[in-house]
Amino acid sequence: MEVANLRKFAHQHCRFKLRGGKEVFGVVWEVETSESAGADGTKRLFFASVRDYERLTQGSPAQVIPIAPADIVSAESIAS
Repeated sequence: MEVANLRKFAHQHCRFKLRGGKEVFGVVWEVETSESAGADGTKRLFFASVRDYERLTQGSPAQVIPIAPADIVSAESIAS
């Protein structure tokens, strides 16, 4: 999927179908990163389970996985 299409699913609980056919449930979001201070940032997409995402937003350690937008075939919001 294109990043522009994924932005509407950012920061919400979704079901994602990956390129290999696997379905995963969790949250994706985009973060601007830079290699060194003062350098132009690049945007990266990250994935985490809902539980890990909630921990992350509360400032606790969480497992986060970088993911390429091309690895996501489809997304469906399941947030209530």
